[in-house]
Amino acid sequence: MLLMLSLASLDTRSQENSPYSRYGLGDLTPAQNNLNRAMGGIASAFGDYSTVNFTNPASYAELKITSLDIGLDYTSRTLRALNPPRKFNSSYLIPSYLQLGLPLSKKRNWGMNLGLRPVTRINYEIVKRTRLAGIDSARYSYVGNGGTYQAFTGMAYGTKNLNIGFNFGYMFGNKEYSSQLAFINDTLIYKTANASDTTRFGGLFFNAGIQYKIKLSSKTTLKLGAHGNLETKLNATRNLSRRTVEYSSSAGLTTVDSIYTGQDQKGSILYPTTWGAGFIVEHENTWQFGAELGMAEWSAYRYYGVGDKLQNNWTARLGGQIIPDFKSDNYWKRVAYRLGASFGPDIFNLGTNVPQSGFSFGFGLPVRRNVYTNQYTIINTAFEIGSRGNKSNEIRENIFRLSLGLNLSDIWFNKPKYQ
Repeated sequence: MLLMLSLASLDTRSQENSPYSRYGLGDLTPAQNNLNRAMGGIASAFGDYSTVNFTNPASYAELKITSLDIGLDYTSRTLRALNPPRKFNSSYLIPSYLQLGLPLSKKRNWGMNLGLRPVTRINYEIVKRTRLAGIDSARYSYVGNGGTYQAFTGMAYGTKNLNIGFNFGYMFGNKEYSSQLAFINDTLIYKTANASDTTRFGGLFFNAGIQYKIKLSSKTTLKLGAHGNLETKLNATRNLSRRTVEYSSSAGLTTVDSIYTGQDQKGSILYPTTWGAGFIVEHENTWQFGAELGMAEWSAYRYYGVGDKLQNNWTARLGGQIIPDFKSDNYWKRVAYRLGASFGPDIFNLGTNVPQSGFSFGFGLPVRRNVYTNQYTIINTAFEIGSRGNKSNEIRENIFRLSLGLNLSDIWFNKPKYQ
């Protein structure tokens, strides 16, 4: 209801502003690294010797060189309201992940990863003005900030054809919501009603994955993969406040009367079960393409025992890449060219489904010839163009995201050899 009311007069004052982030734990951030996101997000079956694919931890078994992977996102959003027709823009720049992949044993296909990444983001400021009988107008203001993060370590072990791995770590974050109602009148002065909710939460999480390889020919391989996590309970502490306030230029916002306060209230947040499965067909050092399906049971989300306007959702992804000639002296023939797409309903249930879709492309840009330096540094770029909502929804959102990933790899920890 709030989303439908608010878009009549949306005020985008901060750099980032997405009204959808009011629900649940906020907007979901991309759950793949930049390489996979350029291919539509396919990651369940992906793995190679230098890429840290944290989506499916089974891929760590493929690591053969130490890899530091850092991601950065620039996102631009365009929001469109239907009644009355209006348009709003916002943009922001944030880090998207930090990963360190380590090959523990090359002969035994044993690898691990240390990682930190955002999971969700909450950031919106919505203002609605309306006229009331007997009062000139009323101003409703809704503000939210916060997000969820994961700090984790993962490990995987593999045989010739089978990889099994897991991630284990700590999921934590905060939610800060504030709602204000102010009456505006030429002759009478009214106090402002303010309701705020500040919650901190955290808990251990675990997810696991499996990958299996089938040789189709001497250089062509079919890779199968699946990953997921069970429902996760996060311990939470919240502070609630219901009060009347007034504002002055000298003192700022001050409390006139506290109607209700609740300090350090203990509870829990349930993060839902999610899983994904897919395949990739790969021709050695030349091309690969694949598809996958992801599911999430967001209807099971609970905040202090209460659900939200969320629903179970699925996302279909497909994509691939081609490297014209990785041994060529021509630089552009050694570049990886990637392309992909995704679609499916969003997690929000606002009376009608909120469809989402996206198209992506990108490049894997090698920094220098590996044979000269034993360095495998690659700049991975991803360009994503997405949409959320259609003519049945009160708000439509178009998203453009430019992602830059720096994969710094080297053959570290090798024992020196003397002739």
